[in-house]
Amino acid sequence: MFGLTWTDWQLWLLIAGVIVLLYIARPYLHGLFRSVFFGLAYVLRDVARRLEAAGNAVYERYIELVAAHTAETLEQKMISQELKLEKRAPEIDRRASGIVDRLETSRAELDATIEAFRAVDLDEQTLQTVRARMDENSFSRSKSKLTSAVSDVRRAVKEELTPLRPQINALRSELKPMAENTARLRSISTELERSAKRINEDLVTFEACIHPDYEARRAAAQRQSILIPWLLALLVMSVALTGVFLNFFLIQRPMAEIVGDDLQVMGVDLPTAAALVVIFLEAVAGIVLMDAAGITRITLISTLPRLPKRILLYAAIAFLAAFSFFEAILAIQREVLIQIDQETTRMALGEGAEATQDSSGVSLTMIAQMVLAVLIPWLLAIAAIPLETVIQNFVFILRLVLHQVMIFLAFIFATLATILKALGLFVLRVYDLLIFLPLVIEGMVRRVRRPARRKAEGAA
Repeated sequence: MFGLTWTDWQLWLLIAGVIVLLYIARPYLHGLFRSVFFGLAYVLRDVARRLEAAGNAVYERYIELVAAHTAETLEQKMISQELKLEKRAPEIDRRASGIVDRLETSRAELDATIEAFRAVDLDEQTLQTVRARMDENSFSRSKSKLTSAVSDVRRAVKEELTPLRPQINALRSELKPMAENTARLRSISTELERSAKRINEDLVTFEACIHPDYEARRAAAQRQSILIPWLLALLVMSVALTGVFLNFFLIQRPMAEIVGDDLQVMGVDLPTAAALVVIFLEAVAGIVLMDAAGITRITLISTLPRLPKRILLYAAIAFLAAFSFFEAILAIQREVLIQIDQETTRMALGEGAEATQDSSGVSLTMIAQMVLAVLIPWLLAIAAIPLETVIQNFVFILRLVLHQVMIFLAFIFATLATILKALGLFVLRVYDLLIFLPLVIEGMVRRVRRPARRKAEGAA
């Protein structure tokens, strides 16, 4: 090193000088290292704490949104169930009253039959006859006399029970209707119990979602599924987008006959742009229809008064009907254009007029295109139902993802802060290791001076 070997005294003198300089500069370099490493570690840890707090705030906001959305959904569900029960209450009351009346009638008839049975009493003469016959037979073992006595008993009992046969038949006829009416009443009771159980479960969840305690709201919100309904709605939306592409290819070609095909809009052919505009208008009409009907709440239409909502509802229905008629006309025009292209192709190939077929009438292809043209606008309107779930749950999922990203970044920054602090401590220990001999001498001097200092302090 510097042209010196380990056996040269100049190298050892240089090392000693460097150690002395490092010892002299120890307080300053320690402060510098602490400021760099510990300062950066403090900054990173503060950033980690702020990210963690922000992530927790995002998660709390997510819990509040999910709880509020769930409470609002359950409130509307319970209101609809209440209205349904109110509509069905007269019917249930009428059915139950009819069954109860029939049961009361059957009960009265059964009471009358029971009283008739209770009135059965063999007269004293019959009993005496039976007893006399049995007494005679006790002294006579004649088989004919015993048979005669049994016959007399049977005839006497039969004569007494003959008036009760109508009551017995009535009892048999009433047992089956009673069982049927009891089964109907039991089914009504089971249905009402099932409805009450669902309402109670929804009410418990609703109370948990609006509970003043955050932990209760969080527990209720965490039980709600967000991802699965979003995936199902996304699947339905994908099917709806397939219908959109099908609709686009059905109307794109005949739109050229209406708007022309010699212009472009932002690099897009005018027929293509016109077809996209038509599909967009159909989607808007479908969203307005579903919001005005109260099925979805994508826009602010659901908050309007009753009369404007009715007007928008009828207007959306009229627009969708007009679009269906318009697309049906375009389907007919598309079939005509296809036939013209086919005839032009045959003429270009020289097949002549004898190869052409009679194209008069309506073909099955045209009927299929007209049916699709009529149905697709209404199917696009129905696609607005899963669109609401896709939008709302996508917002919830974004908040969850943002929360996880913030927590992950907080973990990264906290890990970096810990690494920097550990690295700073390692540098300080290595620095002290390089100057361990002056530090040992300093410690020895301090231990020697400590008793003298204590004596001086005691004398003072």
